Formats: sequence, C-alpha cells, structure tokens
Amino acid sequence: MKNLYFIFTLLCSVIFWGCEKSEHNHAHDEEVIHSHSHEDEEEIHKNEHAHEHNHSHEHAHSEIHKDKDVVVFSHKQSENANLRVKKIEYAPFSNIIKCSGDIVSSPSDAIYIVAPTSGVILFGSPYPVDGKYINGGDKLFTISSSNLQDGDVAYRAKIAYENAKRDYERAQELVKDKIISEKDFADIKVEYETAKAAYEAINGVDGNGSAVIAPEGGYISQISVNNGDFVSMGQTIAMISKNKELLLRADIEHEDFIHLPQIKSANFKLPFDERVYKLSDMSGRVLSYGKYITHGENFIPITFEFTNKEGLIPGSYADIYILTDIKEDALAVPESAICEEQGLYYLFVALDCEHFRKTEVTLGESNGEMVRIVKGINSGDLVVTEGVHQLKAASRKSVIPEGHSHSH
Repeated sequence: MKNLYFIFTLLCSVIFWGCEKSEHNHAHDEEVIHSHSHEDEEEIHKNEHAHEHNHSHEHAHSEIHKDKDVVVFSHKQSENANLRVKKIEYAPFSNIIKCSGDIVSSPSDAIYIVAPTSGVILFGSPYPVDGKYINGGDKLFTISSSNLQDGDVAYRAKIAYENAKRDYERAQELVKDKIISEKDFADIKVEYETAKAAYEAINGVDGNGSAVIAPEGGYISQISVNNGDFVSMGQTIAMISKNKELLLRADIEHEDFIHLPQIKSANFKLPFDERVYKLSDMSGRVLSYGKYITHGENFIPITFEFTNKEGLIPGSYADIYILTDIKEDALAVPESAICEEQGLYYLFVALDCEHFRKTEVTLGESNGEMVRIVKGINSGDLVVTEGVHQLKAASRKSVIPEGHSHSH
C-alpha cells in the first residue's frame, strides 16, 4: 500500500513540473513575439514617414521647377560667379536728398599767390602745372618790367633798399657820436624799413625781375596766366592747396529747404568711380547752408567740409546723396543686388542653394550704397548681392521642362 502511495506522489510531481515548464515557455514565447511585433510596427512607421517626406520633398521641388521665375543655378556655377547672398532685415535708414555738386579746396587749406608787382610773367623751371606738388621756397614765376616805360620795378626796389640799408648802418655810428640828432636817425630808420618792406614784398630779385616764391608746400592749381602775359600788382596768379581739407558743395531744390535742419551728413560718387565716399568716414561736417534762393535759380547751396583721406582732387564733379533724419524699420539692399529690365526692377531671392526666384520690387530712396525696398521682399529673405548679372543671364537661357522632378 505504501509503495502505491509513493508511486502516485512521484507521478503527480512529474506532471506538475511538466505543466509549470510548459506555462513558462509559453509566457516567454509571448514576450518574444510581442517584442518582434513592436519593432516591425516601428520599422513600418519609419518607412511610411520616409515615403511621405520624400513625396513631400519631390512635390515641393516639382512646384519650384514649375515656377517660371525660378532660376536653377548649380553650386559650381555659384562658385564661378562668386555668388553672395545677404539676409535682409529691418534696420535704420536715412531719408535722402539726391543732388549734384562739386569738390573744391577749403579756404582754410588754400594759399592764393598774387603778383607782387606789375610786369611780364615768366614761368620758372621746372614748369609749374596744375596738380603738381611743390615745396615751400620753390621759385614758381618771375615778373619782369625791364622793357616797360618806367623800367624794372623790382630792380629799382632793390637799389632803393641797398641805399637805405647803407644810410641806416652809417647813421647808427653817427648817432652814437652825437654827430646826428636822434630825430634825424629816426627818419633814416623809417626810410630804411620802408625800402626793406618794398623790397621784401616782391620776394627778392634774381636778375630778370621779381621772383615769385611758394610760401608753403602743396599742390599748385588754378594757374590763371600764361607764360609771357602782363600781370598787374595784386592780381591772382595761382593757388596752392595742401589738399588736406576739402569742401563738398551741393545745390538742392528749393522745395527741400524744410529738411535743412535735419541734414546730418552726405555720401557722394565721382563720375569715373563707382565707389561710394562717405563723409562720416572722413570727419565730415555741415559747414553752412544758404538762407536764401538766388534770383532766377531754384537751388539752395549747402556746403560740407571733410578731411581728404582718399587723395581726392579739387574740381571734381560729384553725384551727392544728402542724409537727413533716420527712418526706422526699413528694408534696404545694396545697389549691386538690383537688376533692371524694361523699366522694372528685380531682386533674386534664394530659395535654397540652387534655386533663386526673380522677384519684382518697388524701389525707394538710395544713399548711393543701399536702396530702400518699398515693396516686394520680406524681412528674413536671402537676397543675392553679388553675381546678379550671371543669374540674370541664366534666367534668360534656362528653360525648365514640365514634369521634371528632383528627388533627394
């Protein structure tokens, strides 16, 4: 009986162990299947997302290529054209008065040379010409009156000075010995000083007449006489400019007079140079502006003074952009960014590294360097500022076929 009970107990233990193992294996199998199913779902989701992204990307590029104003310009073409873009954002921009004017020497920087005596002018050697640099003490001209009726004034002045000097030196000894009175000595001294002043006024004599000597170094200009001309005493012959301080003289329309108190500075361009010169970079300042309108004219003069840091030449004509009060929140682009066709103005806005939309814009004021955009672009747009002409040429050549797709 005991044996039967032992066998029964052993059998039950075996069956119980087998059932427990079977349940454990089954549970493990469910965990593995569940994990596998989750990974599959994730992979499917990724594939579906990638498909949707590619489809959206292809659709976007398809729409870009259908736009007739979009120019395709490869990365290599951009490098060859030295293409540059700039992000356009709102920034302060000055109101502009555009006018014309010229550059002249500043009175504080100019020395006028006048004839010390009357006579025939002879040019020195080397020959003085406009724009030539001369040193202080250089002989520029000689004025001779030897062939005139009254004789050579310079020679007569020299003789008078030498005689007065001898009389004065002798009188100095005589007055010590009480041979002449103090009054006589004073009269002799006055005659000497008068003759000396007359002689020095004609800058000395060199044998051919009165020498005209440069008082300071600088650039000679405005030579108003020719070799051999007759000149009168006091007549202006030429000017010497140190070319350090210059004036920018502008004429503005009379209707702009209300802006005169707001004028801050100016930019200008020269006819032979595309560079924009800024008075703000050359210690420029408003020197004066007219309080009246000249009879028969419609202009008001305004004058700026500036330090000539750029080697500019007086007498040059200039296109001038006078800067007045600042206009806030303006969108402006460099002038190099603008292209023109049949009276309309365009910018190229970058859509990505190879696609550029030709965008019509309405222009506002220009300060010679930047142009305010009234309409056509938004803050944050990437505008092409260099290589515009190459893009313009590409826009005429490129014909993008319908249905062309571009997948990445």
